[in-house]
Amino acid sequence: MENFEKATLIMDYLNVSQKADGEFSHKGDKALDLSGKDKSIDSLKAPFTGIIKRIYKDANAVWLESTSKVLYADGTIDYMTVLTIHDNDVSNLKVGDIIKQNTVYYDEGTRGNATGNHIHLAVGKGKFKGNGWYKNEYGSWCIYNQIDVYKGLFLYDKTKVLNDGGYNWIKTDILEEPKENVTYTVKKGDTLSKIANMYNTTVDAIASLNNIKNKNLIIIGQKLLIPVSVVYIKKYNGNTTSIVDALKAVGSSSSYSYRLKIAKVNGIENYTGTSSQNKELLKLLKEGKLIKP
Repeated sequence: MENFEKATLIMDYLNVSQKADGEFSHKGDKALDLSGKDKSIDSLKAPFTGIIKRIYKDANAVWLESTSKVLYADGTIDYMTVLTIHDNDVSNLKVGDIIKQNTVYYDEGTRGNATGNHIHLAVGKGKFKGNGWYKNEYGSWCIYNQIDVYKGLFLYDKTKVLNDGGYNWIKTDILEEPKENVTYTVKKGDTLSKIANMYNTTVDAIASLNNIKNKNLIIIGQKLLIPVSVVYIKKYNGNTTSIVDALKAVGSSSSYSYRLKIAKVNGIENYTGTSSQNKELLKLLKEGKLIKP
């Protein structure tokens, strides 16, 4: 079973200062303006692990595309693109940057056509498209494939709600814990596309992280960092020396076929159930660092 990050709105405060389809500047647009606690500048954390696809400097607009499919608040599973506008300074960001979920990457501001510090936030279904946006019949710049923000993003339950805009937000207290990166060794017959599909990520994300210029050229034996978001199997605190018994104790499958999958995503090559391989799995399980396939 695949695990998907929950696309989540993560701020200290939720204060919807302009709703979707507003008369002021959101006519025909599903974007929201978020103003944080007060007139000071609050920050937004990445709603998912994503790659920056475009930066438009006139308004410091930033498009962040998920590196893999994510779970939407309405139950959809797909790639997602988020557009943010008005940060006063995005000099710390560049196209191709990988931003991990729950990492501060964007601030309120007034850059562009903005009144008072806020973040203009829009959600698009699927991957980044075209130049990122289009001008609708009312003159509003809209993200492609736009959907209602509250239908796309869960609301982190530690966010303090000042004004929810009257929307039916679905709260979550679970954010997937991202691993730093998985290291993969290129094998005969591998392509970036094949590897990306294996880890539910994108060719662009792998190429960017590894500074690969020619996406059609990888070499057998080459070590690649793979950007993934993972869920860990529940930590084992007992005394058994058997990985089978330990997995059973934490409510996980312990079958050989499942251990093969566990070994693969944890970087253990050619798993055959040897003592040394099982000791490594057990060590990770006891540390709470055994990745769930």
